[in-house]
Amino acid sequence: MRAFGRLQPAQRRNLGILFVAGLLFWASLSALLPTLPLYVRDVGGTSQEVGLVMGAFSIGLLAFRPWLGRLADGHSRRIVLLIGMGAAGMAPLGYWLWDWIPWIALVRAFHGISIAAFATAYVTLVADFAPEEKRGEILGYMSLVNPMGVAIGPALGGFLQELAGYGPLFLFAALLGLVGFFCT
Repeated sequence: MRAFGRLQPAQRRNLGILFVAGLLFWASLSALLPTLPLYVRDVGGTSQEVGLVMGAFSIGLLAFRPWLGRLADGHSRRIVLLIGMGAAGMAPLGYWLWDWIPWIALVRAFHGISIAAFATAYVTLVADFAPEEKRGEILGYMSLVNPMGVAIGPALGGFLQELAGYGPLFLFAALLGLVGFFCT
């Protein structure tokens, strides 16, 4: 943690904002991991359709990651981060909008773009902000957003779904993503 004490105030602020955005991103994304398969089942989906919807995430992730990496290098890492946070904030609303399985699968593929964009931009921005001599240590600390967010998200998502239903769950996941969007 001493590495952060030696940073300039602007570097510390930027990394702090990124850390908060990262926690919000991973909590938003993972709040739906235990609940989205249940939602697909509850709207009449079969086991195969649950697998299709959950696997559709990879389509967006794999199809867009190379393009987003080039955009981050050639234009702006911040724009790529905003694309990721924006997709994380909008996709949960798409699940809630219409409970038709093909639509849910399409929204899930769109949701995959969020991780393709966010993960790419987050790591590169952390590396950009960190001084070269402390880059490894700072990347180590900053990468804690993933396990922390993934630890918090499913518990919150499962609790909220059980307590209030899918609508509030999807609104909550969207809100986390949108707050992260405004942080960035």
